[in-house]
Amino acid sequence: MKVVVESVERFQENNFFMKVMPEKELKFNAGQFVMVKVGGVEKPFSIASFQGEKTIDFLISAHLGGQITPKLEKMKKGEGFEIEGPFGSFMIRDTDAKEIVFIAAGTGVAPFRGMIVEALEKFKDKKVKLIFGFRHDFYFEDFWKELKKKYKNFDYLACCSRAGKSWKGLKGRVTGHLEKIIGSASGKEVYLCGPPAMVEATRAKLGEIGFGKKQIWGEEW
Repeated sequence: MKVVVESVERFQENNFFMKVMPEKELKFNAGQFVMVKVGGVEKPFSIASFQGEKTIDFLISAHLGGQITPKLEKMKKGEGFEIEGPFGSFMIRDTDAKEIVFIAAGTGVAPFRGMIVEALEKFKDKKVKLIFGFRHDFYFEDFWKELKKKYKNFDYLACCSRAGKSWKGLKGRVTGHLEKIIGSASGKEVYLCGPPAMVEATRAKLGEIGFGKKQIWGEEW
């Protein structure tokens, strides 16, 4: 399927948020990914859109020397490329848990933009919480604020590992705050997304708190 760039919002560390318009509607489940094809090379990217949006959105890190991401980062409105999909099984599941916790680091928060909206619509009687760790940019900050206003059962906590004097939220790494924030594992389920090292460390910490493997759904970024 062909898509055309609608907008590109750039952040620090060569990260960017891209909205593209597909030539026809793409049906997907929040949390899935598509294969992006540029110059004969393809790479998977999680969909950061939520149901009801006309655009397909991506939160991407442009890696120096990469075959695709530097080209995507330089694209302007009106330019295009191809995608294939959707693929993947990292999606919201039916659960008896009373609270659903989403833990992300950096651009790993991308699939949670859609997954959290779906969880809030699907489980109106459950608590939904986002714990987001980042170095410089609090991705989708206004979006999370609006969700908190709209849904009384939603809350979020942000943790900056390179916080300046003006930062009022949590500081350091997310794993250092999990036990205090989450408390016990009873009646809770976790969705986890981020770099491999972060996912591994967070799984270990959740295990110390008392979470079993069946209570954690993870995706390495």
